[in-house]
Amino acid sequence: MKNKKIKRKLKIKTFIKFIIVIVLIVISSYYLFNLPIKNIYIKGNNYLSDGEIISAAKIKNYPRLFKFSSNTIKKNIKKLDLISSCKVKKSLFGKVVIEVEEESPLFYNRNDSIYVLSNGKKTNDYEFIGIPYLVNYVPDNIYERLVKNFQKIDNESIKMISEIEYSPSKSKDVVIDDTRFILRMNDGNIVYINLINIDRLNSYHLIYSALHEKGILELDSDNENVVFKSYKSIENSKKDDGKENEE
Repeated sequence: MKNKKIKRKLKIKTFIKFIIVIVLIVISSYYLFNLPIKNIYIKGNNYLSDGEIISAAKIKNYPRLFKFSSNTIKKNIKKLDLISSCKVKKSLFGKVVIEVEEESPLFYNRNDSIYVLSNGKKTNDYEFIGIPYLVNYVPDNIYERLVKNFQKIDNESIKMISEIEYSPSKSKDVVIDDTRFILRMNDGNIVYINLINIDRLNSYHLIYSALHEKGILELDSDNENVVFKSYKSIENSKKDDGKENEE
């Protein structure tokens, strides 16, 4: 009899433990299922605001944490033209961390009234400050190469450019270089560059720091020599030519 009573007590204890475990699982599941998003942290954004990313993720109203999977949130955010990559992490405390990498604006094409991004996409959904304007028409084949090669220039150097003008070099109406551009810089200088040597712009700030006057910088030559003519020397040369013509 004692053995039977002990066995029954053990079975009851095991059953109670089982029920407790089930209840805890149900309560935990219910808690997690209904746990709302409490905090959203955005990292890596320079151009898009936190609000724009949160709206695109469709979690603006702080829904349940597991209403959307991390992959779904990621796909929603990557629909934005400016997003190149995205990571989403969730914690059981209602915390969501979104880390993004953005495409950068290369220039504003005044002819089409659109911004060109570093991934080649075009957009007019945003406004950017401090990027260059392409001021004239560029043939399609050269334009495609311009976009591709401009991706080689770092953001700081791009911000130093005010205007981009397509200006093929010619000699007696014969085109010598159909990939040459004139860049008007924010510091008042003018730079001649072609697509082959466009990565030289990454050294512009170093080159200019060695100069003591403003003028025209030629970076489109085949050799690595930097040709610089100050505005003052150009003006004096014009005056000298004028005097010679008078004589």
